[in-house]
Amino acid sequence: MNELINGRQANPPVDPMSSHYDTASERGYSSGITAVEHVLLAAANHRNWVIGIITGALLLGLLATFLATPQFSSTARIEILTDSPIATNVEGQRDRVLINEVAFYNTQYSLLESESLAERVVRAGNLTANKEFAAAFGLENPEAGMTSAERRDLTNGAAQILLNSLSVTPVRNSSLVDVSFSTPSPQLSAKLTNLWVTQFVQSTIDRRFAATSDARQYLEGRLARLRENLETSERALINYATNKGIVTITTETDTTGRTSSRTLVASDLAEVSSALARAREMRIAAEAELGNTVTGSAQINAPTISGLRQRRAEIGAELARLRTQFGEDYPAVISLRAQLANLDRSLSAETARSSQNNREAYEASVRRERELQSELDALTEKYNTQQRESIQMAILQREVDSNRQLYEGLLQRSKEIGVAGVGPNNISIVDRAKPAKGPSSPSLPLNVALALLLGVGLASAVVFLLEKMDSSIRDPQEVVSRFELPLLGAIPELVDRDVADAILDKKSAIYEAYFSLMTNLSFLTDHGAPRSIMLTSSRPKEGKSNSSLSLATVLAATGKSVILVDADVRNPSLNRYLDIPNKRGLSHYLAGDDDLDGMIAPLDAFGFSIVTAGKTPPNAAELLGGDRMGTLIETLLARYDHVLVDSPPLLGLADAPLIARRVEGVVFTIEANATRNREIGTALTRLRMSGARLFGAIVTKVGARNQVYGYGYGYGYGYVYGSDKEAT
Repeated sequence: MNELINGRQANPPVDPMSSHYDTASERGYSSGITAVEHVLLAAANHRNWVIGIITGALLLGLLATFLATPQFSSTARIEILTDSPIATNVEGQRDRVLINEVAFYNTQYSLLESESLAERVVRAGNLTANKEFAAAFGLENPEAGMTSAERRDLTNGAAQILLNSLSVTPVRNSSLVDVSFSTPSPQLSAKLTNLWVTQFVQSTIDRRFAATSDARQYLEGRLARLRENLETSERALINYATNKGIVTITTETDTTGRTSSRTLVASDLAEVSSALARAREMRIAAEAELGNTVTGSAQINAPTISGLRQRRAEIGAELARLRTQFGEDYPAVISLRAQLANLDRSLSAETARSSQNNREAYEASVRRERELQSELDALTEKYNTQQRESIQMAILQREVDSNRQLYEGLLQRSKEIGVAGVGPNNISIVDRAKPAKGPSSPSLPLNVALALLLGVGLASAVVFLLEKMDSSIRDPQEVVSRFELPLLGAIPELVDRDVADAILDKKSAIYEAYFSLMTNLSFLTDHGAPRSIMLTSSRPKEGKSNSSLSLATVLAATGKSVILVDADVRNPSLNRYLDIPNKRGLSHYLAGDDDLDGMIAPLDAFGFSIVTAGKTPPNAAELLGGDRMGTLIETLLARYDHVLVDSPPLLGLADAPLIARRVEGVVFTIEANATRNREIGTALTRLRMSGARLFGAIVTKVGARNQVYGYGYGYGYGYVYGSDKEAT
């Protein structure tokens, strides 16, 4: 027992509460509340901030609404069609078309909001000199002495104002676009909107004409150069053919654009070759005739000779008939013999003449064949020479063909561009803007909603920061996870009632809480509740004195003899709280006064005795660190079942660690929602360094802010929460 009192036990026995603590520490603690409950709890804890911020935001929204200048909006609708719509069922091609359409419309939306269009509108409407426009937006009217730079700045300023007042809204799933302007004047809004869409349509037309004009100028320059190239190549081709004596008769162009030509030599060569073939045929025929003449077949076949021979045969037949009837002297016979003789002479002469004709014809055909063959050989040599020379000519011809194709293709493209430049415009105005009948802004419901949303967002941010900055204990079970201490009890907060009155009411929540604390203390040692206990805290006003008084009352109610020692000799409070004298007390005993009985004051209403702090000594730490403190506790333990010591706070003082070494253990008091983690951690470190045994912690002043964690103490005894007169 002496070892326990002096605090020299190095390894105290593990009690049931410490076993419970170890399990909780190993598995981690979870309060079990949802994220929504966390948010609502945080908002409730900082409700003043939340209400103030949201109210301020609403007031600012109302003020901005009532002070804002009414704006009137006018809307015009235009239709934008793609330049070349494509219809296809091919999936990949359709995807590319969709991508191209998206890019096209995004480009048109950007052009609708471009600075160049705004400057065009300013110039077209002469807005810098428009008094209504200048009055609506506070612009200065241009003066006669303005420089070009100042006028340009004024135009740029007006264009920027237009862009700030412009709204472009595409109509979903269509090619329609709504263009709106908001100004303080409904007529001005309609005028600007119509002027804007009109200039957009005109700028599109101008841009297309400018594009085709540039293309035409470029093509015209290219055509001139290609024409010169074509003329040069044709001139080179003709000069080469003239120098080489190549005469082209016909020219043909195939489907690929290649040009083939027929020269005079080639034509003559073909004709001579045909004539030679015919002469050769005639020579063969004459040679055959000449052979027939030699064999006699020619005479047989000759018409004259055949006629003569037929005549002779007829006369011979007639002569033979007459000879059979008449004699040789018969005149008719003589006449027929004379005719036969004439026919024989004629036949001989005709046969000789026919043979001579055939020979002459044969000789003539032979000469003709030789002449043609000679001419063919000469033409062939000349053709071969031209064929060798035509290689360069073919190169020149290909250059001519290439230049002609380029020229004709570019000429066709120039004609197409000229036709496209005057094509229909793909942008049209569907509905023109009209003056608005009522203001479009400011909208009171919208501004209130936005202000409320802004206020809620700002309040959420402030609450979040306050919650992050607040490191106090909200959930009493957090002492287990944060500081590795068992939770011995959670004490409710009292309002409009003293603890001294509430602890005497056994039906009160405060009594139930401290009775639960006493029950938990009874599990700490093998002999029940510890006999000597010191109650301390990290800083003043955390409820340790109330806890000392209440715990002593509950222990006394169980029939145990209890004495309470007020060890806060620097700032005694129990005597003031209980309204008892403080003439002699602990400081006197520690200073050497042995009249202990004269220092003990019985409190019959509470059932225990008390030793007050006594007069404030100049050397409190030296007195509390002396041996008489231990002697006092040993003496009181011999007379009482339990000795409770109400010690000073830990931070800034050396008193509590000196007292902690003299008692069996320490109960650490923490005020809920107030004491910071750093203060608690520093105090516990000092206690552990002193060698004190920590039984656990109690969390005091648990109120409505902590109900979400399950510490509402709704036992139904009719108590009322509120502020209390609390000892330090």
